[in-house]
Amino acid sequence: MVDPTPEQREAVATYGDGTDLVLQAGAGCGKSSTLKLIAAADPRARMVYVAYNKAIATDAKSSFPRNTMCSTAHGLAFRAVGAQYKDRLFGAPRQTAHEAAQILNVPALIGYPATTPFVISDLGEKIAFPTKRITRYALEAVTRWCYSADPEITSRHIPRKPGLQHSDTIAAIAEFVLPVARAAWDDLCRPDGALKFQHDHYLKMWQLGAPTLDADVVLLDEGQDTNDVVVDVVQRQEHAQRIVVGDSAQQIYEWRGAADALSKFTAGGAQERMLSQSFRFGPVIADAANEWLRLVGTGLRLTGFDRIDSRLGELAEPDAVLCRTNAGAMEVVMATLAAGKPVALVGGGSEMKRLAEAADALLDGRDTDHPELSGFATWDQVRQYAEEEADGADLRVLVKLIDDYGPAPIIAATEQLTSETKAGLVVSTAHRSKGREWPTVRIHNDFREPTPDRETKQVLVQREEARLAYVAVTRAREVLDCRALAWVRNVQGVAA
Repeated sequence: MVDPTPEQREAVATYGDGTDLVLQAGAGCGKSSTLKLIAAADPRARMVYVAYNKAIATDAKSSFPRNTMCSTAHGLAFRAVGAQYKDRLFGAPRQTAHEAAQILNVPALIGYPATTPFVISDLGEKIAFPTKRITRYALEAVTRWCYSADPEITSRHIPRKPGLQHSDTIAAIAEFVLPVARAAWDDLCRPDGALKFQHDHYLKMWQLGAPTLDADVVLLDEGQDTNDVVVDVVQRQEHAQRIVVGDSAQQIYEWRGAADALSKFTAGGAQERMLSQSFRFGPVIADAANEWLRLVGTGLRLTGFDRIDSRLGELAEPDAVLCRTNAGAMEVVMATLAAGKPVALVGGGSEMKRLAEAADALLDGRDTDHPELSGFATWDQVRQYAEEEADGADLRVLVKLIDDYGPAPIIAATEQLTSETKAGLVVSTAHRSKGREWPTVRIHNDFREPTPDRETKQVLVQREEARLAYVAVTRAREVLDCRALAWVRNVQGVAA
């Protein structure tokens, strides 16, 4: 092991005093090696390392000292609760919303009227809610609740979809969705239930049971994007020292319920230390990252590794292109395929294929239950919403992609993707690039520049957008083409 940096030594020394510790670790700043140093510093302490995903946990098992049990939160929950549901979990067939509605007898649950219930969308249109759509909303509400620390399912867990977000709309939806969601949870809690059982279900059951971990020290990794259901479990381990590690500036999953556990533990009195020496890239890329850290509002500033000769510059053939949206990523994929080059899309093309199929349904006058488009009755409504509403900006790239190519060519393109090992180019959304790195990276132009405020004339960026840009610019090791983000120099702060 290389000699620890002064910051790493300080983190180990702080651990030694027995108080809770928050470790803010910038991109490529030796987070994992620091945790291993802490574990090795006290071989008699029983430690539990809670990893972000299974791949990280598997790697940690082979590299952490023997006094540390390495697992995901789901792994801990499965051993305690989930194993009794294994017959429902493994090998169960896919289940449609129609089938789930039949299992729950949705018409009886909601006192189904003679006609299909509907709500008035944010655009003033009637949106029908047949049993299939009610069931989809209910199951999604259960999922959102499973991510939370809340003891009961309420209207706050009703999904907010484009065109169906106003409070009155949500209240109307909740009247017939909540009874179904609660009935669904009753079914899921039974080992002999009939609904499709998911890993997040036994994780929630575990949290509701207030488990106690057999450990002197609990290490929580990727604390900036940990769901509240897991944060709640760690917070309850008052018998143990808690060490929460991550980078608050990389919090990019708040939109789906993830919380910043680092700030929660800091507010609760934990000591805070930083790791700012990056070993991924040189000073030039570190400086580009620090422009975004300034906007995010963190005290962290990265120091580049002086042994890496990183640079900024134009890249005609990068190793990876990072995009703001799925539609932007597909735009790059289409252009690459048209040029006759093999291309890989991180995470595969299934998400974009479903979006294109949903757009095709709206173009054909049919309803869709796709989460991003279910609030619209026609494709023209999607166009109008994307053009006129502030919340519709993310749909503009999709609208342009569908209008330029049509759904069928996009669906065909998703079936022509290759593996990363065979690709001449890897394309990814910035979200899916988290935890990844490439020698050369180009940022795509779908990171939209904010417009000046009408009253103050200030140019402000949403904090979550600044965080996402920070993640994107810290994926390159050698060369970063960030011309698409040059507008950062015009930004004066973050929107409240």
